[in-house]
Amino acid sequence: MSNLRLKLTGLALVTALGASAAHAQGPSLFGKQRPTAAAVKVEQQGHGNGAAVGQNGPRNAAGIGQEGVNNNAQIGQNGASNTAGIYQVGKNNDGAITQTGNNNTACLVQIGRNQSGEITQTGSGNSVGVMQTKKGNYEIPAEACEVQAKKAKAVRWFLGRVY
Repeated sequence: MSNLRLKLTGLALVTALGASAAHAQGPSLFGKQRPTAAAVKVEQQGHGNGAAVGQNGPRNAAGIGQEGVNNNAQIGQNGASNTAGIYQVGKNNDGAITQTGNNNTACLVQIGRNQSGEITQTGSGNSVGVMQTKKGNYEIPAEACEVQAKKAKAVRWFLGRVY
C-alpha cells in the first residue's frame, strides 16, 4: 500500500482545488438522495490521516470519514452517478475504491488496526459493501455508507447494532 500513499499525495494536490466547490454544489453524501451535482465530503479526526478523491463525470458522490491515526483513503470515480464511501476508525488502515461506469455504489468500513482493502467496480449498477475488523471481513449493505451519519463513529455505532 505504499503505492497508495504516493497516489494520495498527488491526488490531494489536484483535489484540494476542486473539492470545496464540489461539496458546496450538492447535498450531503450522507443524505438519502443521490446528488444532482458532484459532491465530496471528507471528515477527519486524529492525526496523520490522508484522504484523496478524484472525480470525472457528473453527479458522483464520495465521502471519507476517518477517526484515528495514520489512516489513508483514496476514491477514484470515472462515470456518472457513482456513490462511494470509506470510513476508517483506528490506526494504520489503508482503503481504496475505484469506480468506472455509471450508477455504482461502494462502501468500505475499516475498524481496528492495520486493515487493507480495495474495491474496484467496472460497468454499471454494481453495489457492494465490505466491513473489515480484527475478527474478519464481512459483506454489508452498500447503503450502510449512506446512513444519516456525519462521523465514522456514527457508522461504527450503526454497524454495531446491525452486525
